[in-house]
Amino acid sequence: MNEQEFGSAPIGRLFVRCTVPAMVGMGFSAIYSITDGIFVGHFIGQEALAAVNLVMPIIMIITALADMVATGSSVRISILLGRGDNMEAHRVFTVCLGLIAAIATFFGLLGWLFARPVIGLMGAEGLTADYAAEYLRMFALFMPLCCIYYSTDNYLRVCGRVNLSMTINIVCSLLNIVLDVLLIVVLEQGLWAAAVASCMSMSIGAVWSLVPFVRRKLPLVFSKGWIGMRQMLAIVANGSSEFFVSIAGSLFAVVVNVVLLRLGGSTAVAAAAIVEYVASLTGMVIHSMTDTLQPAISYCFGAGLLQRMRRIQRVVMSAAAVLSLLSMLFLLFGGRLLLPFFIKDGDAALYALSIRAMQLYAFSYLVSWIDGTLAGFMTAVERPWHSLAISLLGTCVYPLLFLAVLVPLWGLDGVWIHHVVAGVFSAVTAVFIVRRVRLQAPPSAPPVASFFQPTISFNYRRKTK
Repeated sequence: MNEQEFGSAPIGRLFVRCTVPAMVGMGFSAIYSITDGIFVGHFIGQEALAAVNLVMPIIMIITALADMVATGSSVRISILLGRGDNMEAHRVFTVCLGLIAAIATFFGLLGWLFARPVIGLMGAEGLTADYAAEYLRMFALFMPLCCIYYSTDNYLRVCGRVNLSMTINIVCSLLNIVLDVLLIVVLEQGLWAAAVASCMSMSIGAVWSLVPFVRRKLPLVFSKGWIGMRQMLAIVANGSSEFFVSIAGSLFAVVVNVVLLRLGGSTAVAAAAIVEYVASLTGMVIHSMTDTLQPAISYCFGAGLLQRMRRIQRVVMSAAAVLSLLSMLFLLFGGRLLLPFFIKDGDAALYALSIRAMQLYAFSYLVSWIDGTLAGFMTAVERPWHSLAISLLGTCVYPLLFLAVLVPLWGLDGVWIHHVVAGVFSAVTAVFIVRRVRLQAPPSAPPVASFFQPTISFNYRRKTK
């Protein structure tokens, strides 16, 4: 798909051509993630599964800055392409990808050096702590290539190359599964092998993703030059939502893991990990759908096609709602069928706790899609303050509040139920914020001032189709 079709193709066809490849690719990534959890839980054990759940928030913290630059720059690039300013788009792409590599290298080094002390601060002990430290060190070693892998996916979507992005995701996911089988099942290696399998597949994907840009086969190419401070501040501001949300969400996940360790030990952490693995498919697909159409929304915003932009967003939200409802029904009535794949035979306690957690968590799907899709929309139209507010409330503030309220009342059940209650409040707040924002065609200069001076007009009126 040519990027100019973002502003001219029929919306139904645009949705299918953009989202189906991305959803298939992300679906394979989710399947890989689920399969990875199966190998870890079934062949290595409960402690290894708990260790992965402890480490993943830390990895997300390390990648938060790189994600901020990638997201902010991809939105800016889409708007520049919509205006026809291709040379500036090339410079933004080149500078930001280099910055991502530098950030990932620095924080990867810190992760390698301080893995064990960080794990100790979380309260993990014994075999779980040993597993967690080795898993974190392996990811830290490959962090630069892992961050580039995720970042180039944003830029490929900006260029309209969703099929290439899908192909890379599918191949890397399948390669990861093959490496898991070889290292964990055949060679009977420990948790470090699962980390190596993931990192090796992502490293290959990173190199593969860079080749079309190096060969100058895409609308974005590497170029010389730098970008101004105002431009960089606009990129940082627009990506700040993803950055703060990643940091806040990861820190909140650390808090939840600490609570789970105190309430139910490694069994409770392992049960939470299983629920996250099973539920990840829907979340990843909705996230990919929102991200894939973000360049189209940004392009229309930059070109002044505001009515078309709103129609695209309505299609995104409708699809997310249907997918979430189907996922809730599956978790309630069919999720237990997957549990034997994650749990070793005879571990009745983990099995029972996982069923309970899954059934309570399932109801969060009724509303959990609302704040994420609306925050993505605010990012796409360069409203970082609004995106940040929606995202922080949904991923940290409300969850932390209701975790503190419900856990003393209901114990472990409070941990699972807080997702539902926080989701309702997040959805209502997100709708309220978005309905009060008035959108106009952007000025020629990046609206960095809107981030530092959040005093915009609140006179948005909902328009009929």
